[in-house]
Amino acid sequence: MGIPFKKKKRDEKIERNILAKELGWKTALFMLMLMVALTVNILALIFPFLQFDAAFQGSELYSIPHTIKLMWSLDLYFIAILIVAFSLTFPFVKLAMLFTILWMPLSRPGRHKALTTLRQLGRWSLLDVFVALLILILANDQMFIGATPRVGVALFLSAICLSMLTCELLEFYNRANLEVNTDPLPDRRVSVYWASGWTFLLMIPLLVISMVSLLVAVELPFFQISEVLLKHKSYSVMKSIQALKEAGQPAFAWTMMAFLVVLPALHLVCMAILGFVPMRRRWRQFADLWSSTLGAWSMLDVFALALLLFMTEGAALIGFDIRPGLYAILISLAVYYFTLMIGAYAIRRVIRGAGRLAATDQ
Repeated sequence: MGIPFKKKKRDEKIERNILAKELGWKTALFMLMLMVALTVNILALIFPFLQFDAAFQGSELYSIPHTIKLMWSLDLYFIAILIVAFSLTFPFVKLAMLFTILWMPLSRPGRHKALTTLRQLGRWSLLDVFVALLILILANDQMFIGATPRVGVALFLSAICLSMLTCELLEFYNRANLEVNTDPLPDRRVSVYWASGWTFLLMIPLLVISMVSLLVAVELPFFQISEVLLKHKSYSVMKSIQALKEAGQPAFAWTMMAFLVVLPALHLVCMAILGFVPMRRRWRQFADLWSSTLGAWSMLDVFALALLLFMTEGAALIGFDIRPGLYAILISLAVYYFTLMIGAYAIRRVIRGAGRLAATDQ
């Protein structure tokens, strides 16, 4: 959800500029961030993600190239292509595009569209990280199997988060100089959803249902171990976070807590503030910026895809049964995305209404 930007008329000359020149000394900082992200990303492909140990079967190291090879050998071509696209190829494509956006002469609206797209796609690179964490979680506190995180998973997580942060900062500086559309609500006593008409009545239950479904989704177990000789533990998102803490991995536990619980909940709260609270134009733009940022860093959808991927990949490692929590996560995501769609539609209704009013006055 975001406030649309003003479009140039066809007969107007499109102004292009180089963002690196505008940023001045900050350009050196951004170049350093991009180079560090690139270096760490390459190292993450060299080092394994985790070591899986099974009784009477020995140890096996897992990495992104190993996972791709395993999926291909099992004839799971779609999953292999998915991992190649999001975890192997896209991180480098994104870094190349960020470098291009920094130095190539572009129009501000064009740069905004490119950076917005990269922001929304960036989190999907963590697909394989969540799969590795699932293996670590399910193998925790078991006698006949074990999993130990290796440096590769931390390197890859750091590289992706650094590239996402770089993208966020570039968009922040580019957005600061964008010519925004005339605010359709100059009167601070009117909220966006109220001015949108019938969508106001729809957004109230949608936001409540989205928040409740999110809380249910993170509490209900999604998998239960059914392997013979293993403890038949069940795991939800919250229990997975606790399992990572017990395994001596608090950094990964807090990462999952932030990406899967805290940020999605804050995004819904920010949407409610943006839509229901009357505020001045400057504060509305500030709330819109934070709403889009929180949405880009909310990763319950990536975790859901990792669960579906693990259902095919992880079955060969650990026997498990699917529990209602998996369906609760999918339902929560469906409600969440429907709420985003209606919220964006409400903003478009307000802007179209303001445009018709301006045309009538003329």
